[in-house]
Amino acid sequence: MISKIPVCLEVGPQATGAFAPDCPGCWVFGRTKERALEKVRIAILEWYDWLDQCGETHPDTGDEVEVEIAEMLKVNYNPIEAGKPEPLFWSEVLPIQKGDIERTIRLMGYSRDDLVSLVSTITEESLDWDPLGKPRTIRNCLEHIAYVEPWYITRLNLELPTDYPEDVFELLNYTRSIVVNCLHDFPARKMEGVFEPKKNKSPVCDLWTARKVLRRLVDHERLHTKYIQRVLEMYHRRERI
Repeated sequence: MISKIPVCLEVGPQATGAFAPDCPGCWVFGRTKERALEKVRIAILEWYDWLDQCGETHPDTGDEVEVEIAEMLKVNYNPIEAGKPEPLFWSEVLPIQKGDIERTIRLMGYSRDDLVSLVSTITEESLDWDPLGKPRTIRNCLEHIAYVEPWYITRLNLELPTDYPEDVFELLNYTRSIVVNCLHDFPARKMEGVFEPKKNKSPVCDLWTARKVLRRLVDHERLHTKYIQRVLEMYHRRERI
């Protein structure tokens, strides 16, 4: 049996972003649309393996997975660049339910376990090592993960504490705790509808929904955990030379 998984594409002149709305944590970039489609198909297969390893139940996908384009946005920026606009897809306009929130919290927990396992024994030197040709140190990437999670919540015009600890690992724990607490008590009025943030507005595209926020909460950490893994591999290769 072949399972067809819908994907959304953000096609720019220099690169394409792709994600699977039904598989939070599958967010990839390719230099071409074709490459992004192939990478997201592989990411979906890896995502189901990840769920199996975490003990998460899911529908049987059969022996093979195919991706089909459900939505495609053509944009005039590079989707791979940091700080790019955050477009809203139609698939993310659907209201969420309590079960969607509970599932997101579980997936965030699995993702955080992966991140902690990766950096639990990291040295100060490797935290601040500047990888040639890469945009962030590992410390900066960890700080970015921590700051962005509550930022996503504020896109729905919900207020969260802003007095953060300085230590990067305390920061990660703190922002995760306030985000998860917010999700546990998520207001029903925010589960549907499209919101335009009142603070830190984007001049290009600034429309958000709860479904979009839930997906990004999983996508973002998994994307940057993979980045940190690549940087650590570069660092250890450098040590062996």
